[in-house]
Amino acid sequence: MGLQARMSEGDRRLYNPSRDVAHNFKEVMELVAGRLEDHKWPELSEMLAREGVSMDEIGEACGCYCTYIASAANPDMIGVSMVESLRMSGFFECKPAAQVAVLAMIGTCYAGIQFGGIREASLGGEGPLETSAEVAQHGARLHNYIGMPRWQRKLEDFKRRIAEAYRSFRGD
Repeated sequence: MGLQARMSEGDRRLYNPSRDVAHNFKEVMELVAGRLEDHKWPELSEMLAREGVSMDEIGEACGCYCTYIASAANPDMIGVSMVESLRMSGFFECKPAAQVAVLAMIGTCYAGIQFGGIREASLGGEGPLETSAEVAQHGARLHNYIGMPRWQRKLEDFKRRIAEAYRSFRGD
């Protein structure tokens, strides 16, 4: 266990930069890439072979995903939504099976990291999250969007742009 800190006297949650996701992205993506290269998930490897996805195509999807994540820290991208950042990264232009492979492996890696981190940071049943419902909302939105067929994503994007234009006209 590394350094843990409480952010305020009344907040019993413990923070640790080595387990908090904003700080460990490089290590997580190295783990993901290594597991993809080593074919650590037989069912995933079978799907990639069946779909004719090469390691270069998986690498391209990983690179696009990293570009998407890096855009969150880019001051020029403030105001750009998560979905738009993902689109701008080129991730949606990658082969669908490569997208699935990258996201599935990230999911398995984070599942272990989150479980261990939450267990380490929880005290007497009091967890490290503000509310799990708030955290889950972000994941659910991205999951729903990524799971849509391309035509439905385009329709959702169109509706989003109309809503943004309407809010702009109203001055919101």
